[in-house]
Amino acid sequence: MAGKENAEPDKQETTGQHVPQPNDPEPPAAEFRMELRDSLPGDRAVIGVEQEGAFVCLASRKYVDDKAAAEFTDLMQRITGQRWWAQNWPDFSS
Repeated sequence: MAGKENAEPDKQETTGQHVPQPNDPEPPAAEFRMELRDSLPGDRAVIGVEQEGAFVCLASRKYVDDKAAAEFTDLMQRITGQRWWAQNWPDFSS
């Protein structure tokens, strides 16, 4: 058989999610920051949330000290700055 008869269906058709294509606009780099709080609900050490286009890691001072928070933030900002992690919001389009 020739043509698309044997081709697998587009993943977007089967998963409902966009499959990146070579000509797609590049998604924006992810933004990351960490905020230290005196405590978190349920005595959690860390809670990750998305807020206003950024990933925010809330961390309890009870479990995470300033040095650890600064080093982790530096690492995550290097990763996002080099675009190893990009935001993939469903409504992204350019």
